[in-house]
Amino acid sequence: MRLVQKALQEPIDPQLFRRPSARIVAGLVLIGASYVIGWPAIAAFGAIAAWTGQPKLLLGGPALYGLSWLVFAAGLALVGSKALRSGRAFGLLLVRHLAERYLHE
Repeated sequence: MRLVQKALQEPIDPQLFRRPSARIVAGLVLIGASYVIGWPAIAAFGAIAAWTGQPKLLLGGPALYGLSWLVFAAGLALVGSKALRSGRAFGLLLVRHLAERYLHE
């Protein structure tokens, strides 16, 4: 309940309504790409290795998984701590919206 009270009492951060910078967008794209590179790529390497009968291709899976973590880290570096503050403000805005919608008396 304290979160709902805090969301209803605090003013809405006007930064939420601004267009995100190219750096933030690039960071979010890299974070999203890391998920595509990770497990789906490992599954694809496994399927290709089984289909072609070349077990050496399975070595590409761990390499791509490591690459996905590097891409994720690069995305986090681009997004930075400023986006965390925006994320918290967005969370409060979401709680505020839900509280006003479902708890109005």
